[in-house]
Amino acid sequence: MYTQEEAKNIRETFWNQFKAWSGSQRTKNGLPGRWIMNDTGIKQLRLKFHFDEHIALAGIEIDTRNLDKRIALWEKLESLQRILEEMAGFPISWDLEYPVSDDKTSSRIYAQLTGVSIYQQNDWKKVQQFLYDTMSVFEAFFTEYRDILKYS
Repeated sequence: MYTQEEAKNIRETFWNQFKAWSGSQRTKNGLPGRWIMNDTGIKQLRLKFHFDEHIALAGIEIDTRNLDKRIALWEKLESLQRILEEMAGFPISWDLEYPVSDDKTSSRIYAQLTGVSIYQQNDWKKVQQFLYDTMSVFEAFFTEYRDILKYS
């Protein structure tokens, strides 16, 4: 078991290493070094990474307290579901009500890798590659269909 400070340091080390590694990979591929993430231009929508002691995931998150806005954006994404799944070529989960905390949910479209832990450093390379490959698809999809999601 780790102290709170040790656990925080492990998480920070992983994310700093991933940021550096993925940035160099993106630059090699002619992409900006930084992921879009929160800079989507759509207030309620962001691209999301997550890695904890159980799973790693990458995908799209809709986070707003306004249920009407969340559902409207969700329906736009659903209308593009076949396209996204064909682009991905890997299983994608669609959760309109994804639990974020005891009293909060968001909507998520994501791929996940199970059986990994941020506290097992021997999982890190596999998780880094998974996050990179998966988010590359979600980011390309979002970039291609941003205007539809933003204005339709």
